[in-house]
Amino acid sequence: MNFYNKEKFIYIYLLVFIIVNLIFLTNFPFIHSDEAWLSGLSRQIMNSKSLSTTEPFFDLKPRHPHAIKVFFHFIQIIFIKTFSYNIFVMRLISLIAGTLSLYIFYKIAKLITDSKILQKLSVIILSIDIHYIYTSHLARQEIIITLIFLLATFYYLNNYNYHNNIKKNIKLAAILGLGMGIHPNIFIISLPFILIYTYNLIFSNKVKLKNYLAFGSTLAIIASFFILISLYLDPSFFSNYSAYGKSLGVFSSFITKLDRFDYFYQKIFNRISGTYFIPPIKPQLILFGATFIFSLVKLLVKKDNKQLFLLLSVVAINLGYIIIGRYNQTSIIFIFPVFYLLIINLLTDIKIKYSYILAIILITLLSFNTGQTVINNSHYNYKNYLKNISAVVKPDNKVLANLNTAYYFENGKLHDYRNLSYLKDKNLTFAEYIEKNNIKYIIYPEEMDYIYNTRPVWNILYGNIYPYYNEMKRYLENNTKLVHQFSNKTYAMRIVRYIGEENWKVKIYKVK
Repeated sequence: MNFYNKEKFIYIYLLVFIIVNLIFLTNFPFIHSDEAWLSGLSRQIMNSKSLSTTEPFFDLKPRHPHAIKVFFHFIQIIFIKTFSYNIFVMRLISLIAGTLSLYIFYKIAKLITDSKILQKLSVIILSIDIHYIYTSHLARQEIIITLIFLLATFYYLNNYNYHNNIKKNIKLAAILGLGMGIHPNIFIISLPFILIYTYNLIFSNKVKLKNYLAFGSTLAIIASFFILISLYLDPSFFSNYSAYGKSLGVFSSFITKLDRFDYFYQKIFNRISGTYFIPPIKPQLILFGATFIFSLVKLLVKKDNKQLFLLLSVVAINLGYIIIGRYNQTSIIFIFPVFYLLIINLLTDIKIKYSYILAIILITLLSFNTGQTVINNSHYNYKNYLKNISAVVKPDNKVLANLNTAYYFENGKLHDYRNLSYLKDKNLTFAEYIEKNNIKYIIYPEEMDYIYNTRPVWNILYGNIYPYYNEMKRYLENNTKLVHQFSNKTYAMRIVRYIGEENWKVKIYKVK
């Protein structure tokens, strides 16, 4: 029997995928402060043994406990307890989720095409996409949400003829609903199923009202469960969470969100970003646009329920982006598996020989793009950054520093610069803040000077630093001693467009 027809090929390939990615897991992409933010809260929950706690590095920045994301924190806590607290372990969670996603993707591909070779090639295509690798390395929730979406998609397509089986409707809703414990973006990947159920209820009569209600009410019950826990943790959950959402543009008008939608794609297409690395995915986005058009034409010529679901998924996910309106670049990964499934679906209509050739060409182009990107962007040495800090500062010292240093310090020892924009609200001076928190060292990145000199363009990073900047500089001059400084082109400057442009410095001051 041909090796490619054997099921074990996929297991060997997934093993190779995870081993290869382990090699550059911590160096690509560079460590983002959001990764330390999420895992820092997990560590605090673990140490305090309470869900009602908030991030220890934010003592002035308003933070409120809630149950949304609680499962994600539990996963991180399990890994912290099993291994240790470092970026490799936190990113390992995403790599495992990314590997499992590839396996579920393979199972879906088997439902899309009968060609065993195309089934295998489809997994290779997704696995070597630079954005998929990027997301599988980032210690955030997007790849786990992608895994949940693929699980739900496989369950739905594999049970397509059982729309009116209430037990299966409830199971599908449960798969999606429990994802609320990972991230609120579960709404985005739930929308395709809400849309397809609505379509089948209204236009095809394949779903009866009682089944539609079983699916919808299960989602609502699970959502209510998380809301009730959140209210228990914070009686003002609704007002606090709404205020946070408002600050992110979630409550802007639909017209305003729609107006920003094309800019969301423009920024990703042209790699315009604040602090997040955006992989070069212009070719993929162009390919996806063409794929959508050809798939739509194919659907008009020949009805295909699986293709209909995939096309509706593309529409629904993008509608989800608009409804939420936050337009986080990392969430773009949700459309990637769908489009690659659509591509496989199109290739099945081409002569076998030519479909293989096209798939191999796509693999070659993606491999070149990924290889070039990883080689050019995997030199960010986070260990060297922490090593320079450890030369003069101990893990148990109280510090004021950027959150990207958090994997070095013990829990509760780090205070982040985001607190400082709230000094005035608390009637505190910079000096009083340092004294109040018994801070021994101030780890100062040069990006603070750049942000001040170009204000207010980058106020989004730390808030408005103008009210305290001059006082902080005077304090550093008169009340501290410069004990160490080092150059770091990556972690002394978080703004992506300026990373690597200059020899940015990190200065470490010891409070007198």
